[in-house]
Amino acid sequence: MGMFDRKTQQENPEVAECDRQLASLASKQQEIYLNIGRVYAEKNTVEDAKGTPYGEYMEELVRVAQDTEFYGKRRLAVQGLRKCEKCGNILVLDSAFCNKCGEKLVPLFQGGASGQKVCSKCGTPYQEGTVFCTSCGNKLD
Repeated sequence: MGMFDRKTQQENPEVAECDRQLASLASKQQEIYLNIGRVYAEKNTVEDAKGTPYGEYMEELVRVAQDTEFYGKRRLAVQGLRKCEKCGNILVLDSAFCNKCGEKLVPLFQGGASGQKVCSKCGTPYQEGTVFCTSCGNKLD
């Protein structure tokens, strides 16, 4: 009889509706948790979070933001482009000044994700002792 009872419950439209509502509420709960975390991250710094249960998460969030910025620049550089840091205008990679706001452009890359050495012009990673970038030909530091 037990198997028959379970089958009847699964086919019951009211049970199915309760399941949909429970799934919807679980999804809303996850969204609220995400929003709480987002608000906390926007209102606090890594220093504020040190020594709290959120400290490691805030540090990781900063690392992810830095890597995201690096790979965004790298993606444009591979296409021969770069973005002006002041106004956001998209420019040719070897531009010295922004043709929209006039800002003097600094080397695009200072260091790679996770501290690897990268070409300051195009962001291509390179090994110690390499003299010229294999991607763009730039003389390396």
